[in-house]
Amino acid sequence: MNFGTKIRTILAVATALNTANVATAFAEFDNPIVNMVYKAVSLIALIIVMSANTYYNNDYTPTACKYTGMMRLEKEQKKGIFTGENFYDEAEEVGDDE
Repeated sequence: MNFGTKIRTILAVATALNTANVATAFAEFDNPIVNMVYKAVSLIALIIVMSANTYYNNDYTPTACKYTGMMRLEKEQKKGIFTGENFYDEAEEVGDDE
């Protein structure tokens, strides 16, 4: 797993636990204004983190990592950026030299 996937996963779990806390009212403050601000900030954090998790590719398996690299290469090629050779396209047919 790459670093971004680990961070997004940790943030998703943390915001999910926080949302459960808000829903169950386990940790409430004595001030209703502070409670409202806490709920609003929690909702905004949940929306941001889940949007990031949905937008970015999370590579949980080695196969996902492999194909993420291939897709990044393809995106660069569509932009006209070529870094080295592309070994993922089909090879040219080579005739036998007998």
